[in-house]
Amino acid sequence: MTRLFRLILVLVIIFLLLLVGSLGARYTRLRPSSLLLEVVAVFQEIVTGSAETVERVWVGYFSLVHVARENEALRRERARLQTRIGALHEAELENTRLKRLLDFKEENDLPVIGGRVVGWDPRSWFKTVMIDRGAAEGLKPGMPVVTHEGVVGRLIEVTPHYAKVMLLIDYNSSIDALIERSRVQGIVAGRSTSTCLLKYVLRSDDLRPGDLLITSGQGGAFPKGLPLGQVTGVQHSPHGLFQDVTVAPAVNLDRLEEVLVILKEDRLL
Repeated sequence: MTRLFRLILVLVIIFLLLLVGSLGARYTRLRPSSLLLEVVAVFQEIVTGSAETVERVWVGYFSLVHVARENEALRRERARLQTRIGALHEAELENTRLKRLLDFKEENDLPVIGGRVVGWDPRSWFKTVMIDRGAAEGLKPGMPVVTHEGVVGRLIEVTPHYAKVMLLIDYNSSIDALIERSRVQGIVAGRSTSTCLLKYVLRSDDLRPGDLLITSGQGGAFPKGLPLGQVTGVQHSPHGLFQDVTVAPAVNLDRLEEVLVILKEDRLL
């Protein structure tokens, strides 16, 4: 400790001597007391400047910390607002879909009950979905399922609170159909793909791409006049009795969220 003190004292003396030497000739005539005051003043100026520099750095550091905290708070608020905006947008879209379903109910004057899609069959061969309505709400196998766009399919299995819907594109699905323009009749059959086939259309029948297919109402399965899909392709086989007709469903089944179940039993099952 004594050695350290001596070293510091020597350094201070050297500093003062250098400082006195740097003052120049103009201070050579000063009295010792004045010279000492001059030296002390210079020393204090250096110390004060250093302290101000340290203070500026310290204040700047805390300012940066405060800004960083504000930025973090703003980022959290932005994320919260974006989530809120997304939820409001989703609610708006849902309200639009539900309004269309309500309009369908009023226009067709059918006894219906709404349901939400809560699950999809993961298997590629069977095309079914699960809805959150069941026997407790009066649902039974065979009841038609629709949206405001048209036919979705029909119920094939019902539990107390859930029901399975076989989509019209399922390989086991078949629905009596009618060409709206020419009144040609046929059967819309699923292929377990994104499209259907229109079967039993004679080669002489008037059919063309773009024709709208609706339910014929025959057999009591579906009410008459519900949209089924649109003809997308027609092939005339030179040897076959029927035309090969492909149909795109009226409903976008990949984005199915809400449906209506028509409270009517399918007597064909």
